[in-house]
Amino acid sequence: MSTVFSPAEEALYYKTVETLQQRLGAVREPEAVLGCIRQAFDGFERAYVSAPAAVRAKVACHAGCSACCHERVAVQAHEVLIVADHVQRHYPAEALVALVARAAAHRQAHAGRGTPGWTSPRTPCVLLQDGRCSVYEARPGICRAHHSSSVDGCKANLAAGNEDVNVKIPGLRGRMFAVMLGIDEAVESAGYDEEAYDFGSALHEALTNSLCAFRWSQGKPAFPVDCREAPAET
Repeated sequence: MSTVFSPAEEALYYKTVETLQQRLGAVREPEAVLGCIRQAFDGFERAYVSAPAAVRAKVACHAGCSACCHERVAVQAHEVLIVADHVQRHYPAEALVALVARAAAHRQAHAGRGTPGWTSPRTPCVLLQDGRCSVYEARPGICRAHHSSSVDGCKANLAAGNEDVNVKIPGLRGRMFAVMLGIDEAVESAGYDEEAYDFGSALHEALTNSLCAFRWSQGKPAFPVDCREAPAET
């Protein structure tokens, strides 16, 4: 692991890997595999509530603060497929059409990522509605892992276009990343897609191409090269 964990965080990482590996080894159907990963996401909540009270007291995040939802997000294929399934199950038809249009615009706006001099536009996540995540129950791991000690600091970073203000919370961030990276490692070791994807671009592909989930279930890249986090580097 390139990430430096404390002994307790490292133990949490390996426990997450081992538990999910065992569950994935017992299932084969794509829906069941994704179900196991959804269940593993509960580990974020357990990691949070088991953190010291003094650490949790530093969390300033609340419903409606959405500066972090304007950052470009890199995710794994299974996270995109889980969100796409949630959207298709819960979004009304008209809202789904509008979401696909927003995702298409995001994909076009971010097509140049990875090229020299390209700057990521600070546009809202395509799933953000009235300042709130519309797929909160199915949100990706990186969204679950992020916590801030200062809403004003997040707003300042968004306005500046970089992280001038340190809003990370020691004692919590490592715990959440241990769960996130543990899930990713277990999925990858089971033979599933290990590429990092731009969330908005891959979500557009998942919502418009039913073969994505099939390719993923076969151990192949779920999404085309232009959906990768930095396609120009591939």
